[in-house]
Amino acid sequence: MRSIINQPVAQKKVLLRVDFNLPMNEKGEILDFRRMDASLPTIKFLLDRQAKVILISHLGRPQGKVVEGLKLKQIASALARRLGVRQEVDLIQLDSFSAYKISPALYLLENIRFYPQEEKNDFRFARSLANLGELFVNDAFSCSHRAHASISAITRFLPSCAGLALQKEVRMLSQISRHPRKPLVCLLGGAKVQDKIQILTALKKADWFLLGGVLANTFLFALGEEVADSKVAQEEVEKAQEIYRQLKEKIVLPQKPVFGWLEGKRAILDISKEDVQHFASYIQKAQTIFWNGTFGLAEDKRYQKGSLAIAHQVIRSKALSVVGGGDTVALLDRVGLASRFGFVSLGGGAMLDFLTNQSMPGLEALNSSC
Repeated sequence: MRSIINQPVAQKKVLLRVDFNLPMNEKGEILDFRRMDASLPTIKFLLDRQAKVILISHLGRPQGKVVEGLKLKQIASALARRLGVRQEVDLIQLDSFSAYKISPALYLLENIRFYPQEEKNDFRFARSLANLGELFVNDAFSCSHRAHASISAITRFLPSCAGLALQKEVRMLSQISRHPRKPLVCLLGGAKVQDKIQILTALKKADWFLLGGVLANTFLFALGEEVADSKVAQEEVEKAQEIYRQLKEKIVLPQKPVFGWLEGKRAILDISKEDVQHFASYIQKAQTIFWNGTFGLAEDKRYQKGSLAIAHQVIRSKALSVVGGGDTVALLDRVGLASRFGFVSLGGGAMLDFLTNQSMPGLEALNSSC
């Protein structure tokens, strides 16, 4: 795909798709600026070269309707503060905006998902967006697994390229899926078994998979081990049995999981010190580590010890470490460890789709753009 680095952007009107879908509390205060900060280098790159930048983002799931609490006023204000140097960010309505009357350098279109045509990947709507600019830049890797108008269809009408944050995501995740330094160790946990189990067969170059959470419970159950009333993905048990037969030498499961009581039921809630030590023996051999999913009920401080111990093992290793997944990154943020990993992916579902070779409409569109 083409890079923004090689594009002449001076005095051009550039449509820049970003992901400013930031978490907020009930007061409308932004809780995490990571996704906004990831796109600041691309925004500054364009502004420094005298481009006129029109940002496109969504917030929440308004389902094609105007929702007062999902307007981007707070986002525009926060962006101006993050950019500094008295940078103004004009929040504008798509319906009333004329690209030919631009005077400030930076605009933010109101929530693009207020328009039902966005999620339908409507070509007419994409053309109306494209008419606002002369170049399209996708810097929203985390949205690029969606076939939406401002991600996919728009590339049919404008020269298109990748922003700096998107390029970095692709580059770092490619080091996991395509050309990792070996050994490659994958730490997989959390509750989304259907998504994670695909990684086991997709990442052919992985040397070991260290499993925790509901994913590990499902494999333990499939192998006839004691799990009591632990959460298990019953619909994936047969698949887990088949995968274990194929990859037995690569799959490492908890040997002494920590049981506790949850809602009156006895369940696996964490991994033990012995499991951490066992997992550490593989982590210490790794040259590349990928981690997605906590190893216990990490939202409860009593059961995040295993995940935090694993985090420290990864940090102490000499491996390139890539971490992703909302719950995992949130835990590391809460304890101030996220910055000590080599790369924190903001992809979520997009990251898993990339690693499992699923369709990525946003990336495919860039590769075939006009």
